[in-house]
Amino acid sequence: MLRPAGALLCVLAIALGAHPAQAGVSAGCRIPDVFLNLPGDLSRTERLVDRDRPVRIFVLGPAIGGPQLNEKRRTRLQLELERRLPGVAFDFVDGGQGAGFAWDDFSRIRQEVARAEPDLVLWQVGTSDALASVDPDRFGETLLQAADWLKGRGIDFVLIDPPFVPRVGHEDLYWRIVGKISEVSDKAGLNLFRRYAAMQYLSVEQQKLAAVPPDAATRRVCMSELVAEAIVKAVTR
Repeated sequence: MLRPAGALLCVLAIALGAHPAQAGVSAGCRIPDVFLNLPGDLSRTERLVDRDRPVRIFVLGPAIGGPQLNEKRRTRLQLELERRLPGVAFDFVDGGQGAGFAWDDFSRIRQEVARAEPDLVLWQVGTSDALASVDPDRFGETLLQAADWLKGRGIDFVLIDPPFVPRVGHEDLYWRIVGKISEVSDKAGLNLFRRYAAMQYLSVEQQKLAAVPPDAATRRVCMSELVAEAIVKAVTR
């Protein structure tokens, strides 16, 4: 069953018809371009890519599988970026996991910007806030403050919303936070990779092809490819 936070995007994507070519994405991970089009520019990253200069990336936020999986995904993301943009080095800042709550993560971002001077921040946000039933409006204000702070320093910024995790009791808690991330991003023009909706779409598509629904790990494997694809599309358009 499609949930409100991702249903509109899923319906729109299905209405668009066939998948685009997406030659750089594995066949089982391909999704319509509506999920991959970041609304804003990544101007600092684009300048560095154009000059074949290294891009420093800070990734913040927990992965569902825990730190070990998160580190594997981070390495996979680096490989996927460099495969798409050969000749460009992507250096990942080893900042470890954030605290998980948006306000604490914003504090961590400020520390890492001062310490490591990243060019691009990828912020996986909302999972802990959703599970703790944090007020969505206060959560949204934190996102806006973080975005303004990063923009003021010329640092590129991509939000990544929580993953889609079907058939678990706490899934309902995600809806308000996923919806708030989408609302704030749309109003403020923030770059948002809609992981929840993309994973939901893949789940529906994969269930059409398999008698047994795919597990979450199968869908997570696609995320590094898709985040890399979205970043590269933004800096090369």
